[in-house]
Amino acid sequence: MDVPELLLGSAALVACTVLLCELLRWACHRIVPAGLGLELALEVVSTVQLCCCTLEMNLFCTKTDIELWLVLVLIYLLTVLHCLTFQGASCNPCGSVNQWLWGLAKGSQTVLEVMAQFAGAGLSWVLMPHLWSLRLSPLHQLGKDCESPLQVSPLSGALVEMTCAISLFLILHPLPRVSAPLQPHMVALTITGIAYAGGPLTGAIFNPVLAFAVVFLCHGHSYLQYIIVYWFGPLIGMLLSFLLLEYIFPKLRPGRVKRD
Repeated sequence: MDVPELLLGSAALVACTVLLCELLRWACHRIVPAGLGLELALEVVSTVQLCCCTLEMNLFCTKTDIELWLVLVLIYLLTVLHCLTFQGASCNPCGSVNQWLWGLAKGSQTVLEVMAQFAGAGLSWVLMPHLWSLRLSPLHQLGKDCESPLQVSPLSGALVEMTCAISLFLILHPLPRVSAPLQPHMVALTITGIAYAGGPLTGAIFNPVLAFAVVFLCHGHSYLQYIIVYWFGPLIGMLLSFLLLEYIFPKLRPGRVKRD
């Protein structure tokens, strides 16, 4: 099949995933009382969406002869879509810990958020085989076959992921000051640019939960190597961005709330 036909099949699966998650978010608002419980439920559902859509995009981009510009366009469009539907969910342990470091979230809430995110990543492993079984694209029969995106040594890969995370948190630090309609596009442009720079080396994931769902089942490296690159790298990068903003650029500090 031609790339446009394969792309149509992948787009159909992404649409099914997003619609299913939108239905679940609607059900959460109807069933779960407002508060921490609802926030955690939204974290789980939105993380499922992020991981499933990324798994599908990874399958499409690695199994087809696709040009780089189209890969970047897809990253941009998917990121905007996620920003518009996540309803404030972080879907990234680094983001949750960053909020706690700035005093914008309680410690207990941060721990529960991270647990909810990993639960969502685990659920994506359960959901994706069922979505791929729909055979919306011939590529879906190859869904379980993936190779590691890590093309450098684990130490170099950790440095790349660390740099990606530093860039993300430094660039998006002033995001709350940007007008709401422009925020999804600022996030999408930032992530697309980082993916362009780091993608050929590590896949430029800079999200421990997303890496857990997308990379940890791939052949080529051990779990320990994946942990060093895709967990320690982004976490160190996030911590360094916090230290830079806290001590080098103190005027950029956000407002504080009392921590747990």
